[in-house]
Amino acid sequence: MKKIKLFCILIGMMGALFALFSITSCSSSTNATAAPPVWKFAYMSDHKLDKATDPINYTNIPVVQRMAADMVTQGVNMVIAGGDLVDGRGQDVAGLNTQYTAWIGAMASVFNANIPVYAVPGNHEYWCDTKNSCTSAWNTTIAPQLPAGRTNNPAHPDMEYSFVFNNAYFLGINQNQFEQGVNRPYYYHGNDMDWIESQLAGWDAVAQPHVIAFGHMPQFQMGYEWTDHDHKSNREVFWNTLGGAGAKMYFTGHSHLYALALIQTKDGSKSIYQILAGSGGAEKSSWDGNYAPSEASRITSIDKDTNYDGYALVAINDRQVTMEWRYYDPDEGIFKSKPGFTYNQP
Repeated sequence: MKKIKLFCILIGMMGALFALFSITSCSSSTNATAAPPVWKFAYMSDHKLDKATDPINYTNIPVVQRMAADMVTQGVNMVIAGGDLVDGRGQDVAGLNTQYTAWIGAMASVFNANIPVYAVPGNHEYWCDTKNSCTSAWNTTIAPQLPAGRTNNPAHPDMEYSFVFNNAYFLGINQNQFEQGVNRPYYYHGNDMDWIESQLAGWDAVAQPHVIAFGHMPQFQMGYEWTDHDHKSNREVFWNTLGGAGAKMYFTGHSHLYALALIQTKDGSKSIYQILAGSGGAEKSSWDGNYAPSEASRITSIDKDTNYDGYALVAINDRQVTMEWRYYDPDEGIFKSKPGFTYNQP
């Protein structure tokens, strides 16, 4: 009888231990699927230098090196780059590869820290001697640096893609093309809306409440508007689509300056920040701070800078998003921050 009681006690103790183990296991599982802690990413763009400024590297090596080092110091988890990494104009495959290699070397602080870098081309990546040179050099030198797990646009593999990072869904957009005109390259082809809409159709809004797009071309230009009706119509569809997906940020460059604005969709129902951070070391652009008069009513200009080199830094804490512009002050030899915005994603 005593043996039976002892056996029952042992069974009971084992049951209690199993229950405790089950509770602990469930708790661990819950933590594993919880929202990630605060994480950061940086957006950088426009580092090219022309032949007269740097006939060897065609990219602003010191500026890129400083920004890369500061990104590591700031603890970024990921970097997105919006094109014009190099000058590229008139180059063949060998020349482009040399320029890309110089840019990759300047980003050594980031790559050595195993921080993933997602890049898309700008117009200068298409300003080569032939279309084949443009794509071949990118595929040879830049594409191998891109992280795995991307979903490519079959029309522009490794130049346009979507990806998930923590609780955000990113669209890296290739808005350019190779098409030589008589006097200049007609490089802008707009946003591939069929592909963009197909990607958003499969996006998990619960797991990734943040939709973030980045490309090279500002959708709302500095001081003028699109003269091509098709480009303007394409812009409106793109802006509406982002707004419909709940996106709040579009990162861009091309103009060599920093400009931050909150811009409504055409019907006024949604607003999206256009963060123009083409301040990555290219020859500086001038701008008086005015957008096209015909579009000014839907644009709230927040900040601008045409003097300093810098990049956009974003911190995401669950559904809270904070953006700042990190710029280098050469007089003091340090990076400083200018606040941009904070919002909570619904």
